[in-house]
Amino acid sequence: MLTQQLFRWPHKTACKLYNYQAMSDVSIPIIHDCDPGNDDALGILVALGSPDLALKAVSTGAGHLVGERTVRNAAITIEVAGARNILVTRGALVPLVREPLIAGVLDLKSGLDQDRLDLRAAEIVQIMTSSEMIADIASRVDLTVVTTGPLTNLALALRNRPSTATKLTRIFILGGAWGLGNKTASAEWNILCDPEAAAIVLGSGVPITLIPIDATAQVLIDTTLVSEVAALNGPVPQFAVELLRSLRTTHQGGRSFGTTDMPLNDPLALLVAASPAIARTLPARVDVELSGNLTYGRTVIDFYPKSGLAPNCDVVVEFDVGATRRAFVCALDRVAEMHPSTLQ
Repeated sequence: MLTQQLFRWPHKTACKLYNYQAMSDVSIPIIHDCDPGNDDALGILVALGSPDLALKAVSTGAGHLVGERTVRNAAITIEVAGARNILVTRGALVPLVREPLIAGVLDLKSGLDQDRLDLRAAEIVQIMTSSEMIADIASRVDLTVVTTGPLTNLALALRNRPSTATKLTRIFILGGAWGLGNKTASAEWNILCDPEAAAIVLGSGVPITLIPIDATAQVLIDTTLVSEVAALNGPVPQFAVELLRSLRTTHQGGRSFGTTDMPLNDPLALLVAASPAIARTLPARVDVELSGNLTYGRTVIDFYPKSGLAPNCDVVVEFDVGATRRAFVCALDRVAEMHPSTLQ
């Protein structure tokens, strides 16, 4: 496969050829729906740097932090990248049904977990919410939505304007697990934050690619990856390095089946949307447990399917780790070259 061959070559040559090859194709219009969060911010940079993606907007909601913080963090990331033409919107501040959750493990010395008043932020759209923007853009272009946070905004768009489901080309969801959860024994964080919203999205009939944490654990933020990004030129990679190091700081690894290094997580959803060939998927029926006392928010991923229900997701089960890591570094390299940064 040509992609695999490219990513064995030296870094700069690989990135140049990768970009040239991808630019010959039509880029996919996407919205990145997220809750920045350091890994969400890295995802925004990947979306900006991928020649296969045309980022139209960043929609935000509460999740990793409260809603006012996540929207500002998204706006900071857009400003750092110098991509001021990208819309940034506020989204849902609370889940559809359950009580709000906020991440309990934060790095308050670096990255975007702390309130970064030292960094300028791009303008935030005031005239519409995230769910309204998703529905509006979907009505005008063949839109793909990539979600790396709770699914509240997308569920509201689908519920309030049902025609949105017929307009979306595909949804890429970073979330769920076929094995252990990372917030409870059963549930993954993004799904647990709003299980009812996740159930709406999974039942929408829109083609879905699910990137669960069992698969993302294959692509780690090790010291080599951080060094490769640090070797890039410019303030955007410097910002990315701070985010990567912050993620390593907060990782609680080594517990039972946990990984020693932090998984890359959110950027992987953008990388799969840009280049599906970097991941192997299997069709599966995916539903969300909404009533279990111990399993609330669990994604029940039925690969066989034993339920007799038709598959509703393509579930990522394996990454080409080398190609994925190289695509990540190349995207950061490209966004650094494309967008003059305001970061000092």
